[in-house]
Amino acid sequence: MENNEQVLNIAFESGQLSYSGLEVDLYNTGLNQILSVAATRGHSLYHFSMEDLYLQEDKPHAKASVLALPENWYSDPLECYRLLKKIDERPVDLSTIDLCFFRADDVRNSGTPNLDLIRAIEEKGILMESVEATLSTNDKYEIIVRCPGLPRPLTYTAGNLDEANKALSRLPNNNGFFVLKDRYGYGCGHGVHRIGFEDPELTEVINMYLNLYNHILLQEFCPEVEEGDIVVTFFDGELIGSMLREAAAGEWKTNFSLGATQLPHTLSPEQEEIARAAQKAFPESRMLSVDILQSGKVLEVNAFPGGQGLLELYGISLSSMVLDRLESELLGKSKAPSAMVKTITTQPTYQWDDIYAHYEGHSEEVEVVDVFSEEKYVLSTRDLVEFRPQNPNFILSIPHSGVLLPAKYKDHFELNSKSLLEIDLFSDILFEAIGGLQVISRLAPFFVDLNRSRNGSKSKHLPRHLANPPTEYYSVKDELLLQKGYTPFQEENVLEYYDLYHKILTSLIEKLKKEQGYALLIDAHSMTSVGLGRVHDKGEERDNIVVGTLDDTSAHPEIISAFVNTLKQGIKPYGLGLTFAKNDPYAGGFITRMHSDPGNDAHAIQIEITMDTYMYEPSDSDKDKRYALKQSRLRIAQDFLRKAALAASDTARRIYSR
Repeated sequence: MENNEQVLNIAFESGQLSYSGLEVDLYNTGLNQILSVAATRGHSLYHFSMEDLYLQEDKPHAKASVLALPENWYSDPLECYRLLKKIDERPVDLSTIDLCFFRADDVRNSGTPNLDLIRAIEEKGILMESVEATLSTNDKYEIIVRCPGLPRPLTYTAGNLDEANKALSRLPNNNGFFVLKDRYGYGCGHGVHRIGFEDPELTEVINMYLNLYNHILLQEFCPEVEEGDIVVTFFDGELIGSMLREAAAGEWKTNFSLGATQLPHTLSPEQEEIARAAQKAFPESRMLSVDILQSGKVLEVNAFPGGQGLLELYGISLSSMVLDRLESELLGKSKAPSAMVKTITTQPTYQWDDIYAHYEGHSEEVEVVDVFSEEKYVLSTRDLVEFRPQNPNFILSIPHSGVLLPAKYKDHFELNSKSLLEIDLFSDILFEAIGGLQVISRLAPFFVDLNRSRNGSKSKHLPRHLANPPTEYYSVKDELLLQKGYTPFQEENVLEYYDLYHKILTSLIEKLKKEQGYALLIDAHSMTSVGLGRVHDKGEERDNIVVGTLDDTSAHPEIISAFVNTLKQGIKPYGLGLTFAKNDPYAGGFITRMHSDPGNDAHAIQIEITMDTYMYEPSDSDKDKRYALKQSRLRIAQDFLRKAALAASDTARRIYSR
């Protein structure tokens, strides 16, 4: 332990330091969150693999990478592993390691070299998980050995072709398939394959996997997996949470790493009893997840369950829970956590006082009417032009999703289905899930159009609904929605909301440029699935996703490429037939044009998604479904949008760290 007795030497063992384009990425959401929390709390961090272990003067050592955050780091504290850098490489005496998280994806069985060396950590510190726990959870046949009475798919082990053929003769032919697994695995869906009984090259396929894995499991295929499976997470014997995983479109495996959707799930008494029985059969394992089908059949157990689902669905930070307990065990309850230990609920170096200062003078409460439900509320300006600092990887602008109108201006508009057609309905629900420093207008766009020039545009090339000033809203059908003109005083009052929105965007861009050298803005919209009114694509069906880049001038080419390519790849697995386009019908509106300046390190991308991608459009004839969200599609869209935003952000960070 270092001189400051509250700073721990924490190591992470895995086959690689990164499994992606990031410098540090252990490819496990649970471990990455633990890595992030440990970094934010100021502990000394090391990484090594099993191959890096050796003896020096009869003492176990590791050739370790030293990891650290930048001096003025800022990020979502649960995702700051993305900012970690390898700053050094040095030999580390394992007896000085206080805590080691043993992912062990480079460990197969008891014959793995150097297992005796890594055990040395347990003499003074904590090895999480232990070698015994790692070996037992890596062996996917162990659950059957330990729990013969629990319901499970019929499963056999095989070390050669004769044993495999004998197993096949005993397996039921469910939908023509069986499952073949690497007997020794570490989760994430690796080494799990669905194979057809009638495959003409079945013998060759099994031989290939025998040569690849040496030992395999042959398992009954359970068609009910199409309804999803349940992951039950435990820590130190306590049931932390459960969730249902539904496979991505076109995929039969339900792993989150393969694009599965994770949903809240309440265990039935029978499911809970089965999960607890499986957990109790592995007393040596502190962190454990049990995967079961909804019928109760146990599929497998895994060490180091992922943390993303628990966080998103229930707000449970398993990583914080784990590190809190381990710090307490190592430092004593009177010392952990301490004043020097940063909490994970605040941004430790990033302050927003200068952003909130823009609200000064706007503190009066305003009575507003919801034009969708006709309900009335009393809200502050901070509720109407909302700033939500989720994480500063990028800035997210959502200017057109609002449904609120100051009640004193209600008689200026005819509120009906035509006015609702002008709102990017529920786009805030769609886009808020992707993170970022969010600036969201809760005001109806026909009241104040934040994506227009303050004085309007005189361009003859723009239809009037794109050239109007913010206070004179023309619909896509070229109708002026403002039925009663504003007095000069009223117009200035309306424009105060406009000015506030753009002041916040401008300040955030300058703040990020100062702090990290660049800013990335994503301006988010939805659109009708068919062009309406005075647009060049009137009457034509639109692509589901349209990225606007001002003909590739709004951002660095690599940032645009990362965003576009990740979107394209992200929509493929779902098999929904979603289509993609760039700069047509929209190349980028006023916000993109106003706030992008790549030559001065300000990058912007506009994203448009057709409403029918995530909801039933207002124009749909089925009144029972009109305006309803398509829940599964909404989650799918949030998933590929989040990945695209992070890819663009990661690319920008790499560009500016060169």
